[in-house]
Parts: sequence; structure tokens; C-alpha cells
Amino acid sequence: MAGPDKAAAGRGDRLGARNRAAHGRAHSAGGWSNEWDGRVRDTLEVAAASVTTELGPVWILATSAGLRGLGLGEREAPSAREARALGIRYVQRPRWTDPTRRSLEDYFAGREPALDVKLDLAEGSPFERRVWDVTRRVKYGTVVSYGTLAARIGVPGGARAVGNALGKNPVPIVVPCHRVIHGDKSIGGFSSGLKWKRFLLELERGQLELGWERGREKGSRIA
Repeated sequence: MAGPDKAAAGRGDRLGARNRAAHGRAHSAGGWSNEWDGRVRDTLEVAAASVTTELGPVWILATSAGLRGLGLGEREAPSAREARALGIRYVQRPRWTDPTRRSLEDYFAGREPALDVKLDLAEGSPFERRVWDVTRRVKYGTVVSYGTLAARIGVPGGARAVGNALGKNPVPIVVPCHRVIHGDKSIGGFSSGLKWKRFLLELERGQLELGWERGREKGSRIA
């Protein structure tokens, strides 16, 4: 699918309002780029597609340069009307979204995907980009602590800063921040909500034994 249909365009204003409200704390659950918060000066061509999951659709937004954003559980991509106001023009370019769509379909079918898609991330400080880059190397079916991740990027004791950077990750799953947990083995946070974090980890539990059951509270631990 190359872009939202007319019905989605009419409904999508709600998503934009939620994302603008979330901007400043961290990215919204959708993770849409903050270049799309009204500061875009030139028209940016964007293709949209979605993948269906049991927790709701995952929206894919991509440009000619690569994947720009993933929205977990959002009902629509940003509306066509809002897109025009922000300098975005939806285009029909399946080749921009198809690599990510196919990988996500494999992932949600329980197969280890090849999520080596190109990224087009316009936002992020040098530190945040470094965190995202190292997080992308955390293998399917494994977890790592915030502290360990901080040490890997040369910032011992930087667990909180790493967590803040992951909260701004615009492409969850592709940059698998759900695989990062607390040092005490508690599940930690997730910008798209703990329901999504548990769901994604349990999806990978063929290779990872998890110490909680679906639906347990935030303090659940990994064995």
C-alpha cells in the first residue's frame, strides 16, 4: 500500500495531535520523525504502508533514502491534510516500503527477519544516533541491560542517558529497543507501551526464555 486511503486521511488528524502533544517528552508510540512537527521547509516525499498484528497495525513511513518512521498500534498514518501542512507529500512508491514490510511480515509470523533495511533518520543527537546504532546490533532472541549498552558505547554509568535515547527511537523493532531491559532483569520501559514490549519479546521467546507471563505488571522479571 503506497499511502493512506481517503478515509484514513480524514481520520488521521487525531494521530498528528497526539504526536505533537508527545513531542518534547519523547517520540510518540508511533515514533514519527520530529522533522514532521511543523518545521519542514521543503516538500518531503513519503510513502506509507502497514502490517497487521494482533495488537494493531504497524505503520511504515519511508522516503527514497530509507525507512523514516514506524508507528506501533496506530490506526492511521498522519493524514494527507496534515502532511501537506507539514510539507509532506504522499507518493505511491511501494519499492520504498516493501523491504521493511516484508521483513515485518516475517517477524510477526515468528520468523527471524532480515531487518537490514536502509534508514533515513533526520533527527537525533550524535549520542542518540550512536545508541540507536549499537542497539541495532542486539541480536534477535537476546536481551541486554541499559548499563551494558552504555558500556558498549563508551559511557559507563550512562544507563539513564541510554534509556532516554531509546525513548526517542523513531523506528522500533528495526532498532530493537524492546530488547533492552534493566540490570536487575526487570522489563523496563518502552515508548510504545509495556504491552508492546512484552508482545515483541514473547514473539522471540523461541530463542529466549522469558520469566513472565503475558499480562503481568511492570515489575515482571526475566529469569
